[in-house]
Amino acid sequence: CLWDMNQRPSRNCIGELIRRAAALSEKGVTIVAVHAAKAEEGALEKWVEQNKPPFPVGCFTGDIEKTLLDWGTASLPHLILTDRKHTVVAEGFDLSEELDRKVEQASAR
Repeated sequence: CLWDMNQRPSRNCIGELIRRAAALSEKGVTIVAVHAAKAEEGALEKWVEQNKPPFPVGCFTGDIEKTLLDWGTASLPHLILTDRKHTVVAEGFDLSEELDRKVEQASAR
């Protein structure tokens, strides 16, 4: 999940991933959150400490806009789903409505 802690839809998405992490893990899904926006120094670390996500959280460095363009990210949050071979099978979809269906489709591959 590419996200921005300063953006409500991104915070909602990450919150939902935190709540669903155990159930997704049972389905073989590994969650990785990448903060893809500028933030004050130490802000991401503080967020992680306060929210205690059960998955790794990192951030882009360097030219964030170029990196998002290179990844084909039109807006945040941006979900990317890969299969067991790490081949992208879906991206840019809605968490609440499409994730379970897309995970099932990827599992069948």
